[in-house]
Amino acid sequence: MKLLTTASVIHVMDEENIPAITIVAGETLQVETAKPGIPDEVFTKDYSVEPHPKRILTITGPIYVEGCEPGDLLKVEILDIQLDTRGKMWMGQWMGILKDEVDHCCKRDVLVENGVVHFSETTQFPIQPMIGTLGVVPAGTPVDCLTPGRHGGNMDAREIAIGSTVYLPVQVKGGLLAVGDVHAAMGMGEVFGTGIEIGSTVTMRIDVVKGQSLPWPLVERENSYDFLISGPDLDENCREAVRTTIAFLMQRNGISFDEAYALAGQTCDLKIAQVVNPERTVAMEIPKSILKS
Repeated sequence: MKLLTTASVIHVMDEENIPAITIVAGETLQVETAKPGIPDEVFTKDYSVEPHPKRILTITGPIYVEGCEPGDLLKVEILDIQLDTRGKMWMGQWMGILKDEVDHCCKRDVLVENGVVHFSETTQFPIQPMIGTLGVVPAGTPVDCLTPGRHGGNMDAREIAIGSTVYLPVQVKGGLLAVGDVHAAMGMGEVFGTGIEIGSTVTMRIDVVKGQSLPWPLVERENSYDFLISGPDLDENCREAVRTTIAFLMQRNGISFDEAYALAGQTCDLKIAQVVNPERTVAMEIPKSILKS
């Protein structure tokens, strides 16, 4: 099995990026993801009187997949996520949903071992490993790795976890997949501004679904599908998630708009994935039990 290390990282998703590795469709690959690199001295300053630090997201890649073309889907099965033992979380005047209400910043180092997050001396909870950033390169203007969209990217969706399969609409030849920003745990919404950021090794099987596409990234789990919708306006993201779900149900079940809208309203769950990135992300969960085979 090939291993892609953190010697090959990017900060911008750009079709001019040189591939770090080339694989064939159906190949299984291990990918190292970076540890949080923010220096501790950042948290000793008062950012009410000086510019706050620039947010930079480091992810591993890009991965060129042979035979992958625009109009295809890249299928990424998350087989395993092995976590490092030291994680970090932080907030400040430049990040987190309450960034305009806090007058200081703070950082906490966290021990992660034996399947447990040691949040404090008195509080522990089980790990929930997830991939914060997984995406292909969008066509045209390069996109900062911090920004999610139709290409995937920094969606911070808890659904992207061990056992999930992610379908990404391909926009450039080879897909140029990249992955990183792994969390040992994170509450839905990522309201603190970070999850428990941690280095990892991710094992993925990467394949191509030829001649099929989707309007937005789709996550398949054992009993459900989730469309992941990102944009600057949370309300509009919610509306787009509902539109996308209705279209999916109409096509899959061969039903009318009214019936699909009603079915979505009674069986599907609209969830907030994250509200702290340059674009917000929502998830619309569709139970497989309502779908025609």
